[in-house]
Amino acid sequence: MPGYVNIDLWRNPYRQGSDNWRYDLRRVGNWILEEPIHFYDLARWYLGSLGEPLSIYARGNAKNAASPELHDNCSAILNFAQGRFAAVSQTLSACEHHLTMKITGDRGALWATWGGVMDRTWTPTYALKHFDGQAFREIPIDRPTGEVYELSDLITDMAEAVGDSRPPSISGQDGRWAVAMCVKAQESVLSGAVANF
Repeated sequence: MPGYVNIDLWRNPYRQGSDNWRYDLRRVGNWILEEPIHFYDLARWYLGSLGEPLSIYARGNAKNAASPELHDNCSAILNFAQGRFAAVSQTLSACEHHLTMKITGDRGALWATWGGVMDRTWTPTYALKHFDGQAFREIPIDRPTGEVYELSDLITDMAEAVGDSRPPSISGQDGRWAVAMCVKAQESVLSGAVANF
């Protein structure tokens, strides 16, 4: 059973987006809802055997004092049952795009890395390693991975779900939890206190 999940993103600042939407608080809300939402969702998935998260404590800061909701740096700890937790961090004050995920559990550990000059690249570097308590071994990945590849997989999955009249792989409840974790993280950043679910 997983006991600890660590997800860390080091990347370039966000692109402006069409009509500067990503920097417009009325349209984006805050940057925790932008990219970290996927990492909170992933942490919840890996620790799902423990039930839903219990609380979150988050810290963030912004280079632009006029837009404090747009956190250039943000870190959070999601707490689960049995003292197990996930740490999720993101910085938009760096260069390139590098994501690292580490998971430890009762029977070993996983370490995944992904990197590219930009978030949307056709030529990323990536690796997945497993530690069984004795030694690391690399797990082969049989095809390229990254946003430009997986978006088409998600579109295909949704089209097949509609065509076959089956539920999509991701439920509305999963989406609701992803947003709730981000809202509570923002609440924690603003209050400086733990936010309970």
